[in-house]
Amino acid sequence: MRAQQGLKLALVCVSGAAVLWLWVSWSRSLNDPTTLTMKSQPCGNITTGLSRIESVSSLLPKRSPKFKNQECAVPNQVRKLSNKEKHLKSRCVENFKRDHARGAGEFWKGETQYIRHKHHRYLTSQSLVLDIGGNKGEDADAMIQAYHPGIYVILEPISSLFTLLVEKFKSNENVVLYNFGLAAKDSKFYVNVLGHGGDATSVFEGNKGGNCELKVFNTTNFMYRLGVPCLDIDLITINCEGCEFEILETLISSGLISKFRHVQFATHPLLSHLEKPVQRYCEIQERLARTHVIDYQFKFCWETWKRKDIS
Repeated sequence: MRAQQGLKLALVCVSGAAVLWLWVSWSRSLNDPTTLTMKSQPCGNITTGLSRIESVSSLLPKRSPKFKNQECAVPNQVRKLSNKEKHLKSRCVENFKRDHARGAGEFWKGETQYIRHKHHRYLTSQSLVLDIGGNKGEDADAMIQAYHPGIYVILEPISSLFTLLVEKFKSNENVVLYNFGLAAKDSKFYVNVLGHGGDATSVFEGNKGGNCELKVFNTTNFMYRLGVPCLDIDLITINCEGCEFEILETLISSGLISKFRHVQFATHPLLSHLEKPVQRYCEIQERLARTHVIDYQFKFCWETWKRKDIS
């Protein structure tokens, strides 16, 4: 009897250990996200309409002529790394452990992490912001309260979190919400929602096969539907537990990166199902440096880049 009970207990433990992480929004709590206790959470109801790419409306009618690029030209960014860029990429890869430890340590120390909110004093009531990975809306709320941007677009694929965002910003007509994420191509996942309402989830830790539907769409397609080629966007901020690699790579290779005056992103290089995250991060650094310069940086953790023509 004791042996049977022991066997049942072992099976329960193995089953529990099989619960992995999902994709999309990482924790924006005040604590280091690595300290969260993971428990399966309700996924919420799928929001029809706003979870479809066809629901995306162009922002062009909302923008005055001075914020539009009449030519709508997108420069070609498909160019191999130069020998100098390859050398700098190699050095970046070699110094990963040191730079990651230093960057994460400094960012999560005291109040430093709130630089991601407080740094963007250039935002005004005329500004346009894209927030990829809205989570519970902590970052969005902080920047909206501080700068009152004219249009603030939020993407959040986890329906339980999306529902929170709808409630939080229901009285703000300047906030535009979509219930999906971005990637290199259209896809759909069925996952378990973990964390506090799903706020620390990542497909790139291997968690698939749950009951909650999560949609992502091609980054380029979304940006064109939004009218990005004809816009000058003040800020794109990306914090989506691993999706930042595909999004940034797509924006750079398509040339759309030139439409963003400031690019802020969190990096998650330790997710086990990401393919070569360190090498990809270091190459993104070199390709991004062609059009932008570093504004602040906690390497392999959080950073913002400013387009070269911005004083």
